[in-house]
Amino acid sequence: MTTTTQAATTPATQSPTTSTPATNPPSTSTEDPGAAQVGSADFQPGSLYKGPTIDFRKDGDGTTLGVWWWTLSGIVSPVDGVSVDMILDMLIANNVTEIYLDVSKMLPWDEEVAQGGLSEDDIAAGMVSERYVRGFVKKCNTYGIRVAALTGASGDSVLRWIDPDKKYYSLTSFVDKIGGYQSRAASDEKFYAIHLDVEPHTMGTKWDNNRAKYTQWMADMVVEAREQCDSIGVELEYDIWSWFTQEDTVTDPSGATVNILDLMTTQCHSLGIMSYYNTGSGQFDRATNLELDYAEKNGCRLIAGTETIQITPTNITYYYSGKDKLIKEQGVLRSLLDSTGYNKLGGAIHHVYSWYALMTK
Repeated sequence: MTTTTQAATTPATQSPTTSTPATNPPSTSTEDPGAAQVGSADFQPGSLYKGPTIDFRKDGDGTTLGVWWWTLSGIVSPVDGVSVDMILDMLIANNVTEIYLDVSKMLPWDEEVAQGGLSEDDIAAGMVSERYVRGFVKKCNTYGIRVAALTGASGDSVLRWIDPDKKYYSLTSFVDKIGGYQSRAASDEKFYAIHLDVEPHTMGTKWDNNRAKYTQWMADMVVEAREQCDSIGVELEYDIWSWFTQEDTVTDPSGATVNILDLMTTQCHSLGIMSYYNTGSGQFDRATNLELDYAEKNGCRLIAGTETIQITPTNITYYYSGKDKLIKEQGVLRSLLDSTGYNKLGGAIHHVYSWYALMTK
């Protein structure tokens, strides 16, 4: 791989800035008291965010716009002075339709009860009560924003997910956690999908030397993930790098040899492409060069990802370009997506706090 290619595949799981520890009150009863209030009960859209909006999605159109939200504790405590309502106001202004919320640090209600509430160590580690997650999802749904349960892995930790010798323990544990959440959540508190950002290509030389093997392992894990998601009634979404080629083949469940993108667009309801570049045309090419044909063939939603974090090289992120260029180029990207004639396309921005910072500079 060239240096540019390696940098272009930097995982979406890169952590944003740390937040002030969440303050979750301890549980005092085994009875589930329901969702907890998130942010202000008096929140009014348009009251907090006064910045510009990107030129990607108009209110009411069928194209989706998502955002990755990695810092779960941000839904209960401000991150660098930015509250959950400040973020939500920006998302509403930009007509965002979905949030991929990292719930790796969500403490399920039954576990919270069993241990008598969140401990000081839990709070310091950024753990958040399930009740606040339910309150957040409920609040988002009020404004037409659905929420997916996000988790991810990069580097060597990916092997805990894809290595068949691990018996898919990480996957099964996460699906069980979300299944439990869904069973306790009200209809307007439920996740619509599990969103996986498990990236084998971030394993460096291990990936370079074992690309075919790890690609097959990823494919097998995705097949398993689809079965498990179906079992709890949620969609499966997956983030994937933009550098697979026609030579990246795998064996599918029928025994046929197919391209990895053929399998992914068959098994997943939505495929997020990390099409990171600082022009709309560059993003479009990376998101659709090979992926669009397979998405159309299999009826899979295809998402063109946008990067806003501080990362090198500079041409794969809008961090250095500024909000004016981001706004303009998202309009270009949308026009190019529309020109394909495929009606299952969308965009998504990585990640919510860096996007907010860029738009409010």
